Amino acid sequence: MLHHSNILVSVIIPSYNSENYIKRAVSSVLGQTYDNLEIIVIRNGGRPLPYLGNSPKIRIIDLDENQGVSSARNRGIQEARGEYIALLDADDYWDKEKLELQMQVIRKYTRADMAPGICFTGRRLYYETDGHIKKGKYVRCEKTVTYHDLLKTNQINCSSVVIRKDLALKHPFPDGEKMHEDYAVWLEILREGEYALGINRPLLFYRVSPGSKSGNKFRSAVMTYNVYRYVGLSVIESLIHMMTYTFYGVKKYI
Repeated sequence: MLHHSNILVSVIIPSYNSENYIKRAVSSVLGQTYDNLEIIVIRNGGRPLPYLGNSPKIRIIDLDENQGVSSARNRGIQEARGEYIALLDADDYWDKEKLELQMQVIRKYTRADMAPGICFTGRRLYYETDGHIKKGKYVRCEKTVTYHDLLKTNQINCSSVVIRKDLALKHPFPDGEKMHEDYAVWLEILREGEYALGINRPLLFYRVSPGSKSGNKFRSAVMTYNVYRYVGLSVIESLIHMMTYTFYGVKKYI
């Protein structure tokens, strides 16, 4: 049953040469049990998009060249009409109840004057070879995450996030490929006293690619260190948190 609310959610999907995956991502959004949403696909240069259907919920914004995923997300957020922003990478996809469950808990905690700045979910890893999907480990999440919790490990996956638009506009994604840009944004938001609320269910299906940031562990570690420096930690503080982050990272995937 479709669940309707007067709260519009804008779903931002950056796309760069993602023609093999994006139709599944968009279909998973159109199939949500929460129906008051719009989909903003940012074609970040590259090859043309496949036909995504004629739903009036879909808007496509073409950028002339690849400006990076941060610029694409920021452009989508600027164009969004919704009070809340949901982020989805083109090669990931959602369980059909994801947005409904997130908006339910957001409304519940907002009525109790405890509105979260960020709402996120657990995720199921998946691997795809020659069109065949193999589901992997379920990565759980905590119910609440504070700034100090997040310094230890980033359990907030970008494709699982629903965030207030005012916070997304205040904290745009930084440019560049030298750090985890989403992790930097979450830390900036939670440092202001906001908190993140987690739903410990596998509502996101997250594609693991050998060439991705998460697939290259050494590169990922360097990028994590750069995040700590970006948000203002000293060299010593960053190195200390790197040791803790590495411990939790190993623990998470065993």
